[in-house]
Amino acid sequence: MIKKGFLVLGLLIASLAQAQQAPCNQAISSLQFQQVRRDVSLLQAQNQRYTYIDGFVRGECFTTYQLIELLGFMTEENDRLTLAMNAYPRLFNKQDVYDVYNSFAYFSSAFRLHDFIAASQKPVAIVQPTPIPVPTPPKPLDINFPLLNYPNPLLYNGPKNCNTSLSDNDFMVFVREIAALKTEQEKFNAALSIATQTCLSTSQSMKLATALNLENNRLELLKKAYLRVYDEANYDQAVQVFTHAPNQQALRDFLTLSRKNALAQQQASVQSPPQCVVSDAEYTNIRTPLANESSSSTRLTIARQQIPRYNCYKSRQIKDIVSLFPSSSDKLILAKFAYDYVSDKDNYFFEVSPLLPSSSDRQALSTYISSKH
Repeated sequence: MIKKGFLVLGLLIASLAQAQQAPCNQAISSLQFQQVRRDVSLLQAQNQRYTYIDGFVRGECFTTYQLIELLGFMTEENDRLTLAMNAYPRLFNKQDVYDVYNSFAYFSSAFRLHDFIAASQKPVAIVQPTPIPVPTPPKPLDINFPLLNYPNPLLYNGPKNCNTSLSDNDFMVFVREIAALKTEQEKFNAALSIATQTCLSTSQSMKLATALNLENNRLELLKKAYLRVYDEANYDQAVQVFTHAPNQQALRDFLTLSRKNALAQQQASVQSPPQCVVSDAEYTNIRTPLANESSSSTRLTIARQQIPRYNCYKSRQIKDIVSLFPSSSDKLILAKFAYDYVSDKDNYFFEVSPLLPSSSDRQALSTYISSKH
C-alpha cells in the first residue's frame, strides 16, 4: 500500500509539472465532452471507468462542471478523490474548484483535495513555507422535515427488500447535499441516484421525497425507492408525503401491483425448475484471461474457444466481453458467434448493438439474429 501511495504521488507530481509547462487556455467543447461522457457510460466495470477518466483528465483541459459529471460515474470515494487530484492541473477554471468539493460524501475528502491544491500552489524553492489556513467547514444546513408519522425501522420485523438501511448520519449527508442544489431537476436526479443505489428505510424514503417540491417527482422517486426499501410492509405510510389524493392512490395502486407481481414470481419460482445461469464466478473465469490478453486476435480465438463452455449467458455478460475488443470487426464477429449461447435472446440486440460503432455493423447483427429465428 505504501509503494502504491508513492507511485500515485509520483504520477500526480508529473502530471502537475506537465500542466505547468502547457497551461490550459481553453476547455474541451461541450460536443467533445458529451462523446467522452457517452464512452464512459458504456463501460460497466468501475476499474475501466477509472482508467478511461484518468487518461482523459491528464491530457485534456476541462471545466469544473465537466469534472463533476465525470466524478459522478465513480462509486468509490477514494477513486473520486484521486481523479480530482489528477484533474486539478488541467482544470480550466481553477478559481471555481470549490464546486468540485460537493462531489464527495465526506468533508474529510474535500479537505484532502483542498490540502493537495494548496500544496501544489506552493513555490518550488522556498526558505520558510507560509502556513496555509484550512477553511472552516461550512455549517451544515438546517433540515426540517415535515411533521409526519415516520415508521421506526428499528422496531420492524417484517419482509425486507434489502438487508440493512443506510445509517441516519450518512443519510443526512446526502440530504444536505440535495438541499444545497438549486433546481428541482438537479434535486430529483440526485435523490433518484441515492434511492436506486442505496438501501433506505421507509422513513428515509419519505424524508428524501419531501426534499422535492413537485408531487409528480415525489411519486416517481418513491416508486423507484420501493425496490430497495428495508421495511417493505411500512411503505404504505409513504402516502403521507402527498397532499393530493390522486397521488396517494397512485402510490397505493403501485404497491398493490408490485406486491401481487412479487407473490406471483415467488410462486412461479417454487413451481418452475431452476433457470440456467452462468454464475459470477464462472463468468469471471471466462472474462479474466480475455481481459489480460494483449493481442486482439488471440483474445478473439480464446473467446470462441471458451464461451461454448456454457450455454446460458445473459446478454449483459456477452456485452461486457464484446467491449474488451477495440476492433469493430472483432466486435461484430464475436457478437454473432456468442448469440447462440445466451438465454435472453430477446434482449441481445438491444444490449450488444450499442457497442458496434457503425450502422452497417448494427444492421449486420440484426440480420444475423433474424436469420436464427
